[in-house]
Amino acid sequence: MFSDFLQPHRAPRYYADINRLPAISDQDMNAYLAEQARLHSSEFNMLSALHEIYAYVSKYSQEIIEALEQDEQAQKQKLAYKMEQIISAMSIES
Repeated sequence: MFSDFLQPHRAPRYYADINRLPAISDQDMNAYLAEQARLHSSEFNMLSALHEIYAYVSKYSQEIIEALEQDEQAQKQKLAYKMEQIISAMSIES
């Protein structure tokens, strides 16, 4: 589903452009996602989406962690550690 996003060689300019964008705060991202969820709540199946995310993260957890460890912005936000915590919590409850 999201495997294209893990392969920056497919669209180097796209990823370079994204890398140059200023980082946004967790608060801004959460506000944006909450607004998008509100706007599209009638067309979004949350359980289905969560299942797809879980399946993807389970399958590609090592690649995701490695990509986060290599990314400067992700390092600043400790996203690899946060993802490891999420993966750990998901594996305990499944």
